[in-house]
Amino acid sequence: MTDTGKVLGTIAVAPIVTGFTMTMIALLAQVSAGWMLLVGVIFGLLYGLMAGLLRAYDLATHTGVLTLIVDLSWSFISTIIGFVLGNSIYIFFGNPSRALSENEGWIAYQARGTSGFGVDVLQTIGTVNLGGAGKHEKVHLLQARILGPVFIPLIIVSYIITGAIQILFTITIGAILKATGSRDTAYLCPPSGPDGSAVPGFFGWIYYATPMELWAYSTEH
Repeated sequence: MTDTGKVLGTIAVAPIVTGFTMTMIALLAQVSAGWMLLVGVIFGLLYGLMAGLLRAYDLATHTGVLTLIVDLSWSFISTIIGFVLGNSIYIFFGNPSRALSENEGWIAYQARGTSGFGVDVLQTIGTVNLGGAGKHEKVHLLQARILGPVFIPLIIVSYIITGAIQILFTITIGAILKATGSRDTAYLCPPSGPDGSAVPGFFGWIYYATPMELWAYSTEH
């Protein structure tokens, strides 16, 4: 398949898949299928246009076709959230990059700076990424594709749980241990160093201790 074929194929396939997905959701939720179909097709056109121009999906392979279908069906919620939030946030830190996106199954932004967000700290929301693959960003894509509609709820619940644990530890055991000189901080800290957490400090442990991040970081060793 030519590069032009990949672009046009993605633009054509995306609205068909999203239209079907939204119609199925409408039938399950017993709401107007017409409006849901329209919304799905519009989103599919927008997503297909951006992913197509970046040649994100290699439609010349079965894997590329299957990945596009999964992203716009089973893991559709993550894809929508990533497309809206990722593009809204990452545009301030980088530019859409064909070099980082082509045949990679995601829409990736190349950071403009030489340090900071997008360089030292990479991020992936749904199928939209800032900074490239790094050490484990592709794992988050896999997680979304495996877990589908429960991926985002699981992340939210995980943050609530780790946040509660961090706060309770900090104001109880952690505060006592710091007061007695047994700890440098009252709060739990994530692993540091080259193989440690990309996010330090109080929030760093909340972020690092979630199942999705533990899974992702485990692939680095």
